[in-house]
Amino acid sequence: MSGFGAFLEAREIWQDPLLAAVIAGALLGFLGVYVVLRRTVFVSAALTQLSTLGLIAAIVTEERVGVAVERPSVQLAVAVLFSVTGALLLGRLHAGRRLPAEAGVGMAWVLAGALAILASSRFVHAAHDMDAMVFGNAVAVPLGDLLALAGLAAVVLAPHLLFGKELVFVAFDGETARAMGTPASLWNGVLYATLGLAIPPAARAIGALPTFALLTLPASAALLLAGRLPRIFALASVLGAVAAAAGYFLSWTIQLPTGATMVAVAGLFLVPGGVAALLRR
Repeated sequence: MSGFGAFLEAREIWQDPLLAAVIAGALLGFLGVYVVLRRTVFVSAALTQLSTLGLIAAIVTEERVGVAVERPSVQLAVAVLFSVTGALLLGRLHAGRRLPAEAGVGMAWVLAGALAILASSRFVHAAHDMDAMVFGNAVAVPLGDLLALAGLAAVVLAPHLLFGKELVFVAFDGETARAMGTPASLWNGVLYATLGLAIPPAARAIGALPTFALLTLPASAALLLAGRLPRIFALASVLGAVAAAAGYFLSWTIQLPTGATMVAVAGLFLVPGGVAALLRR
């Protein structure tokens, strides 16, 4: 109770970070259904790496070229540019036939990771910020990052609310969609673009590691627990928000790393899902 009381007393400190974690968890849980069902889990990992590389590129530009990009909004814009560009390229590669999509995802992930390590090694003074970007530091999210996350979340969800039928059709039955004359390439690009838009602000708010986890674990648990696709989307969003909020609360009260705690809580949701799957068998 003392830990809970101290948590309530510090409401002015945690209310913005907690809200950011809930928004990010719900958004990533929703998009994670596409990621898991399409078997493109490592696309999200590659985009997370590209987002981190974009942030580091902004820092490098400030340090080496002298272009002023120190403002968080500009850094986020560069990260979004890297992520969306990578998402669209990976989407085109996924639709192609000459090179397997897995090869492109692997190349993007390993090259972005290597470049990020090489660039960050030159800037020891920025190591703390980069470490928070990778492992998560949702304890102190500035109001500007919260507003940017909420705004981009609205932009990401808008096409899913307006054109959800087309996106689901193309995502899960692309061959039939093409045969019926649906512009599959267009809707596939929209889907990948929304992923590219969602990952940078979420990673900036809660870290790249929990971002990747919340794109996979809540959706996987929802697929084990629910049967119909609308319920799966809704449950994945709820589980993502709960995992982010509960992870934040536990990390605050028992002094654990925030990002890793969110991941652990999200992983716990797989337990009832696995039990339910065994009972159905």
